[in-house]
Amino acid sequence: MTYFCFIESSILSVPHMEPLTAEDPDSAATEAGELLAQHASGYAVHVFLGDQKIVTLRREPEGAAIIRGQSTPTPSRSASSVSQGTTT
Repeated sequence: MTYFCFIESSILSVPHMEPLTAEDPDSAATEAGELLAQHASGYAVHVFLGDQKIVTLRREPEGAAIIRGQSTPTPSRSASSVSQGTTT
């Protein structure tokens, strides 16, 4: 099954959808974070596998880092630019 991400933007009223090439939840989160970094107006990205939300990543207001909020349990990763949180 294909992972999809929806990128929320401050300039568009409808999220932009992208299929991901990832084959596991952590790779999907990494790929989605990279896509979010490429969209200057993007402020959040939501990753889905079918109808199940896997993770939400949000850009901090100053744009320096990405905050990770999980909706389903996955192994945690430690990285200076990623922190654990909850999905809103």
